[in-house]
Amino acid sequence: MAVAAIGLLLFTLGLWDQEFVGFETRFAVFARQMLQYGVSIFPKTYGAPYPDYPATSTLLIWLGSLPFGSVNKFTAILPTAVASALNLALTYRLLSGVSRQWAFLAVCFELLTATFLVEARGISLDQMLATITLACFVLAYRRDSHAISSARPLLWIFLLLVLGFSIRGPMGIVIPVGVLCSYYALTSQWPTLFKMGLPALALLVACWFALLFLARIEGGEAFVSDVIQMQVTGRLSGHEDALPRYYYLLSSLANFALSFPAALLVTVTVLATSRPHLRLPFQKKTDSPAWDPALRMATLMAGWLLLLLIGLSIPETKKARYLLPAVPAMAALAAYVFIAHGNRLLWVVYQLLQKFLLLLPTVLIALLFFAQHYARKHGLQVEIRASSLLGLLLACQLLSLISLRKRFTVAQRDQLIVGVAALAFWLTNVLLREPAELQIHSAQPFVQAVEARRHEKPAPLVLYGIGKDSLAIVYHVNVAGDFQPQFVDQVTQLLELRYPVYLLISDRNRRSLASASSGGEPLELPTPAYHGFFRDGDYSVYYLEQPPR
Repeated sequence: MAVAAIGLLLFTLGLWDQEFVGFETRFAVFARQMLQYGVSIFPKTYGAPYPDYPATSTLLIWLGSLPFGSVNKFTAILPTAVASALNLALTYRLLSGVSRQWAFLAVCFELLTATFLVEARGISLDQMLATITLACFVLAYRRDSHAISSARPLLWIFLLLVLGFSIRGPMGIVIPVGVLCSYYALTSQWPTLFKMGLPALALLVACWFALLFLARIEGGEAFVSDVIQMQVTGRLSGHEDALPRYYYLLSSLANFALSFPAALLVTVTVLATSRPHLRLPFQKKTDSPAWDPALRMATLMAGWLLLLLIGLSIPETKKARYLLPAVPAMAALAAYVFIAHGNRLLWVVYQLLQKFLLLLPTVLIALLFFAQHYARKHGLQVEIRASSLLGLLLACQLLSLISLRKRFTVAQRDQLIVGVAALAFWLTNVLLREPAELQIHSAQPFVQAVEARRHEKPAPLVLYGIGKDSLAIVYHVNVAGDFQPQFVDQVTQLLELRYPVYLLISDRNRRSLASASSGGEPLELPTPAYHGFFRDGDYSVYYLEQPPR
């Protein structure tokens, strides 16, 4: 519980007044629409159902927001933060049975994993799925290690699979079951593998048809087709900009640093030396010289990581966050080098990793100076608490260097070095990365300025060349109350509107408005009512009392 409480504090501190940016804007809109229109089977945008997700995650945000009467950053992120904190607690619980030092270090390496930390302080369905996957593995492992004959753990696993589907769709069952199958295969429990795999397949089919039935009720046959496209065929089918099969292998070296690079090296080593340990039963021959429970667990973690790394590389749609369910395995493997003894390669990895983590606060100080130089060079107006972060990182570096004193044991020194490195990494994320991202991608000033003009002189808002699921969502999340814009992407549609209107258009699209009139002359627009930077470029807002000519 202490691990979960600390994790929850780390993942929610300072979020209350933050602006919604990026991917999380979509879910904030879902929750606000649920507050406005009531609970629904699928989340809604502009009053219409959205096909990509069931409404379970939105319902969780809605429940957290009810006491406050509105959706803010804290209430929206709370479900993900709770799931992430439970992820840390379950990781500690799983590994503490083998080694408490390993469990502590693995939790620290989760905090040192870039994408995990970023997603833990955002709205992330894949982070929730990661916790469900880990919980399923813990239940299966404890059932075997404690020789539990009761079917209750299996019942809990299937309930978790239903929860996973309700949050993430088919991926919510496929990923946890894949990890469980790798576990049963590595431990040669083939009958159990089929007893788990076949009912899970039946559960997937039943949940899928139930989802399509609910989709038909929610939006008819057209909406059913959208659900199939968004949740299955669209992710599996190829397209021109599909990422290569090796995308996760290469991109994860950065996206999931620091855990993933070390985990890869450990995986190669443990798979080459672990087969005898996997043949041994859990409750027998523990006095055998071949018995090494730590190596056995590391091998299971390696199978978990490889299964997801290979399996997720097959579909055409690939995103870094899809690999989040592998983070507990990555962190455990990275931390394994601190407790492994007798392997020369792992000893070299341990020495390099320990020295790097010892100096990580200094590396982050250098990153801070580079970020300030980059912002000045490119004219970016980014305000960060540089002096506060610098002082905290210097304190972290000093504390880390204290661990080199002889009065510390090797285990204590490693725990202090890794723990301080995790703290420094978290501080840099909260005091440098987050403020910079929020200011660079902030859309609130632009939207508030436009809405102020619409309040003074009311008229409908027309979005030209802007998709409903892109910048329109970013605009929507910054508008209080109902928001029903008109979408056009052709000049003929623009000329057929009822006026007056406010036209929101990018400067790039504005320059391309050239072919509407019969003479082929560019359309003439009046002086913009407002002009500014909106998320990804310069945009203008025009108040039009009649069609442009």
